[in-house]
Amino acid sequence: MPRETLWLVKCTDREGDDVDALRQQHMAGHLAHIEAIVDHIAMAGPLQDLSGERIVGSMLAYRTDDLTQAKAWLDGDPYARSGIWGTVEWSRLVLAAGTLAGGVTW
Repeated sequence: MPRETLWLVKCTDREGDDVDALRQQHMAGHLAHIEAIVDHIAMAGPLQDLSGERIVGSMLAYRTDDLTQAKAWLDGDPYARSGIWGTVEWSRLVLAAGTLAGGVTW
């Protein structure tokens, strides 16, 4: 069975008193952006602190083996354009097992 390549991106919020307000201000645009490209997303959602009480970033998994394309999708996100993320970490994942892989690929 062929293995799908995903680009995972962990976007961690920067420090600052304005981050929560910016997140609320740009949430509708962020959600519309996700809806527009949802066919290219394996999963996406907010990252929470350990207590589950506060959003501290976002995690997305793009269905592409093209990092340039994945970065373009992220750059189009209103959250990215508003500057709420302090760090953005990219990782390539070769999907080998689990429900997203449809079981196991070996």
